Amino acid sequence: MKTRRSIQELSVWAILAFAGGCFASWTDAAANEVQGAVLAAMLAAFALTLPGRAPALLVAVAATIAFPIVHALRAHVFDPSYLMLIIPTSIAAFGGRLAGTLLDTATSRLAEVETTPSAPWTSRPLSKRFVLAVGLVTIAVAGLPAVSTSLGALRHPAAAWLAMVWQVMTLLGWIGFTPLILRERATSNATANVEAGLTAFGALRHAAAVAVLTVTHALAVVSISVLLFIPMVPSWGALVRAAFFAYLPLDLLAYLTILSLGYVSDTERHRRETARREAALRAETLDSRMSALRARLNPHFLFNALNSVDVLARAGNADGMSKVLGGLTSLLRYVLDERRPNVPLRDELEFVRQYFEVQQARFGDRLRYSIIARPGVDDALIPQLILQPIIENAVEHGIARTLDGGAVRVEAVRQTDVLEVTVEDDGAGVPTEPSTHGIGLSSTRERLARLFGDRASVTVESRADARGTRVVVRIPLDAQTRG
Repeated sequence: MKTRRSIQELSVWAILAFAGGCFASWTDAAANEVQGAVLAAMLAAFALTLPGRAPALLVAVAATIAFPIVHALRAHVFDPSYLMLIIPTSIAAFGGRLAGTLLDTATSRLAEVETTPSAPWTSRPLSKRFVLAVGLVTIAVAGLPAVSTSLGALRHPAAAWLAMVWQVMTLLGWIGFTPLILRERATSNATANVEAGLTAFGALRHAAAVAVLTVTHALAVVSISVLLFIPMVPSWGALVRAAFFAYLPLDLLAYLTILSLGYVSDTERHRRETARREAALRAETLDSRMSALRARLNPHFLFNALNSVDVLARAGNADGMSKVLGGLTSLLRYVLDERRPNVPLRDELEFVRQYFEVQQARFGDRLRYSIIARPGVDDALIPQLILQPIIENAVEHGIARTLDGGAVRVEAVRQTDVLEVTVEDDGAGVPTEPSTHGIGLSSTRERLARLFGDRASVTVESRADARGTRVVVRIPLDAQTRG
């Protein structure tokens, strides 16, 4: 999202560009030639526009006017010919802006930090492009003395100038490799167990990637130097070796910077996804409470339960009456609990058990049930009341419609990273076609789709013995749904 730049922010970029031009002109003035100074000013203009905040033309003008001013201070003569440097600095500034758009494309997989356009520029969060650009430019600038020293040790006649050329090519190369590194990271995370952390194999893979990157880097900068007719002193092979050892730590830092930005982006995406799901869970929980009072714990259920209490009271069965009333109290307390949008599976299964207990007062021996929770699932967090409409369907449509009644079996098991809850009955069952499902199953599907997308599902099928129905609910067990 584009944001307006304030006068203060524009002033800061102009001052930085002017300072870069002054530094380039002053440090190279003693050589009585401008090639090195111009290259340094171009590098400064490129670096300032790369993050995407500094206007390219402003940077080019500010860096250019520094040259005649510095020359006037040193020689006491104003030389307007220096203003011609607006051409190379403009090329570099607009080139930096273009390279920045490549960074935008390269980091398109990463989550952008949310910002308010109207906020002061000093209080806006740094964009992913800005952070990556500043990181790569800082590494390139910090590595310039080391590269220059390596070339100087080989007695190259233009060591400092060649080092700057190499650093410009290096910065462009890092930008080009960014999407490849991020794509490989995303692919590795998708196929590996991320929770296990960095493994020995993963560390070796990263080390191999850095080694290949550095070899490619060394070969590329020296080969391009040949195409630019730069003398290969003392030899092509010696320059390749010097480039490899000079760039190995720099490439490692750049590689780690890109990976770190990917990790921070994943953390930000995780935070947003968690917030979105929590908000959806709260909204869905409110809906589920209202629907539970109107439909799930409907008047017919309450009437039947209270009628069972009346029958038990007339029969003098105080224990049975107390059990039903206690169950009703627990069910209503659970439905009206506004503290948690999601609950541990053990709490949801306890609600199911109490529901069965209350229903047994009505059906007696006609209703049999079993609840099985396999190891490792008790702490899994699931949306509150997600199982209730399925249990109600099993009782009302599967058991109540048969003279002999039947059994309802609930089983929860973990399948790798998915929680699978199966509810099956051996009664009349419900139709398996989605178009014939009632409000309960339809709302359950909608809730899971809104919370987890296509990673969650509700499957309704006939049992293998053609008697009764099996409903399977699958919910992803990721960091947002585990306790």
